[in-house]
Amino acid sequence: MSKLQLVFSPRAKERLSQIAEYLSGQGLPDSFVVEYLNQFELWLNKVLLEFPESGIELTEYGYGIRKVCYKKYSFVYRVTGSQIEILTVFRENLP
Repeated sequence: MSKLQLVFSPRAKERLSQIAEYLSGQGLPDSFVVEYLNQFELWLNKVLLEFPESGIELTEYGYGIRKVCYKKYSFVYRVTGSQIEILTVFRENLP
């Protein structure tokens, strides 16, 4: 089996940029924002590269679309060939 690679779609990159802007707008230091977003990528690499089928299937969005959650954010992804593509990111609704 070939080694999988984690990639972010343009939409996912835009969403991460929006999250960064929001956090910066809350007065948080840039170093915190960068570290916070780096934690997303480290966690995704650890979990999805080891267990690519671990996410909940979202069959209503299409075949092979899955979702994992981390720090109250959902990451929607699919495994295609030798990559795991993060399609989008969104904050889960809180009760």
